[in-house]
Amino acid sequence: MPAPDNQKETEVADEYKLDELDLAIVEALGDNGRLSPSEIATRIGDISERTVRSRLAAMIENKLIYVGAMPDPSAVGASVLADVTIDVEPGKVSEVANRLVDFECINYVAITSGGQAIAMAMSAASNLELLEFVDTVIGKIPGVRATNVVILLSILKTFGWKTKSAEKLRAKLQNQP
Repeated sequence: MPAPDNQKETEVADEYKLDELDLAIVEALGDNGRLSPSEIATRIGDISERTVRSRLAAMIENKLIYVGAMPDPSAVGASVLADVTIDVEPGKVSEVANRLVDFECINYVAITSGGQAIAMAMSAASNLELLEFVDTVIGKIPGVRATNVVILLSILKTFGWKTKSAEKLRAKLQNQP
């Protein structure tokens, strides 16, 4: 009996393994996320633009890489960024995590090991908005026992990229006597 379509997709994703060429493509994009497939092919050498396009499409389709833009949070109306860890009742971790992924203000959700069951990052327009969301939304999800919020004052590096905050900090440190 053939597998259902969604099972076939899972099997394909499990079978796709990154090789040296895939890693070279990812590294090129890590250096400059705006490179076209043609520019990536030129940078790597001895590879066609078509091969780069095909490899990128396969990696994206198999959810091995994600390509997108990450705006400065203040550019989209968020002035507060926070990491939140969540203590969850045993047996409820997956259920709670699944409910969190649908909120726009949450940037990532991860099931973790250690003292807290879930780690997430979120943004808000103000400290009050952040507190209200954590207390009235996250805190009311069945299975949530406690939350711990750490407000991020300055992000210096994200997804392999140094930020403008990092550049400003370095400039400040270089100008100190």
